[in-house]
Amino acid sequence: MEPLEDLYGYRLDPKEYLQVLPQLSDALPPGAAAFATNSEHYDFRSSRCVKDLELGRVTLVDERGEISLELFLSPNEWKHETGLRIRYSDVQSFRTDAEESDGMLPRLGALQLDEVLPHASGMSHEISFTCGSVFVVAADLVAAWD
Repeated sequence: MEPLEDLYGYRLDPKEYLQVLPQLSDALPPGAAAFATNSEHYDFRSSRCVKDLELGRVTLVDERGEISLELFLSPNEWKHETGLRIRYSDVQSFRTDAEESDGMLPRLGALQLDEVLPHASGMSHEISFTCGSVFVVAADLVAAWD
């Protein structure tokens, strides 16, 4: 992700990730593979593309020794009909990095790109926003537009 020369956006190209995704998907847990390989996931014109979603809510639960995490990504009013809910099971790591807020926009900004990769614990999911990132390592995930 690199800023455009006019400072009004970023040059985004998931091509390299999409070229290796078919090989990676065989090593991903089923929910993560279904999410990452969905044909609309990286289609910037689709209302089911993750680009431009915003982090709306995070719920972290430690129940009977297993941590679960739910991210609700709010829709962009000009692009999405609904938001995206991602539920992670058996979470091993959850990290967020955020730049200082200007007080005008959501702290992390708009989602730009994400990558789901195989991991010894199941899968990792890195989500890059305009002003920060979220990183999760978990056994698997289930994603639903609602």
